[in-house]
Amino acid sequence: MKLAYEFTRRTRGPKSRPRFLSLAGAYHGDTIGAVSLGHIDLFHKAYGGMLFTTDHVMSPYCYRCPFNRAKPERADARLYRRCGWECLGQVERKFAAQRKTGNPYAAFVFEPLMQGAAGMIPQPRGWLAQVTAIARGHGALLVADEVMTAFGRTGVADEENDGAVAIPVKKPVTAKLFATARVGVTPDFLCVAKGLTGGYLPMAATLTTQQIFDAFLGEYEEFKSFFHGHSFTGNQLGSAAALASLDLLETAAAGRARAKLQQQLQAELQTLWPLPAVGDIRQVGLVAGIELVRDWRTRRPFALREQAGFRVCDAMARRGVLTRPVGNVIVLMPPYCTTPPQLHRLVAALRDSIAELKG
Repeated sequence: MKLAYEFTRRTRGPKSRPRFLSLAGAYHGDTIGAVSLGHIDLFHKAYGGMLFTTDHVMSPYCYRCPFNRAKPERADARLYRRCGWECLGQVERKFAAQRKTGNPYAAFVFEPLMQGAAGMIPQPRGWLAQVTAIARGHGALLVADEVMTAFGRTGVADEENDGAVAIPVKKPVTAKLFATARVGVTPDFLCVAKGLTGGYLPMAATLTTQQIFDAFLGEYEEFKSFFHGHSFTGNQLGSAAALASLDLLETAAAGRARAKLQQQLQAELQTLWPLPAVGDIRQVGLVAGIELVRDWRTRRPFALREQAGFRVCDAMARRGVLTRPVGNVIVLMPPYCTTPPQLHRLVAALRDSIAELKG
């Protein structure tokens, strides 16, 4: 955000007032700037007085989209939705309205293919390419938050193989490690962490373009440097773990293993549809969200006080599987080293735990 802010001032003029746009329900971290970008009211209540204003626009939540005219089916809502891409129209109008103020958005911040803390909301095929094209058309920088989605988490090939449809068994595996790469989008900023070191050591990185990098170069006395740094930047152990993890991730064998795991996860998740408390199953690669509802025919949710998600996760823990909910959505993100029997046990524990909840 600091890079985008200062780059905008240096290219549009020092009197410009850089403003950011992100998605409804967005979560991008717990520091003041990151919380300012987020739009989850629960996180804003305590620290609202410390935050700066950012704008938001609706995310493509197909299962609960007010524009989706389709009745609930026993399938991923992205596949049976009936709409006219009204969500994209709202994005276009938001950018156009801000542009009329004479201060167009400096940057559009998004999680590609799957929003995490918002409720594991997957983006329908084609949405990301179109929405980033809109942002580009209005001169906004693209900030891709791939802290959750990077390093193969959202799939091994192009966007069509996202878990909503089957991966052809004989199709060659392509190890595209970033969600943005799967849809052919090149952001101006790529934010990564977590999977960078395989989870063994805390490390994060921000990647940017040569054009933005060059804007912070100059003579010593110009003070054009990016004045930002941390005590543990470039930590040797973290860097070694990241390099070792990348070496593993980029092998053909690792790509094939993730593809097989993704296929099995897709097949195992289908066994959950007979459960009345399952409203939507949303899979993108090796990340899935299962939304629990009181009545799947009406999408009626469980009341927050019922703690349906926590009760299911507690029941799963008793069966030897650890995960957590996001409200009434159960999150499944199996490690890449998960074996087929372990994945079967994981989904079986979830199935039994949901059945127990309904009973």
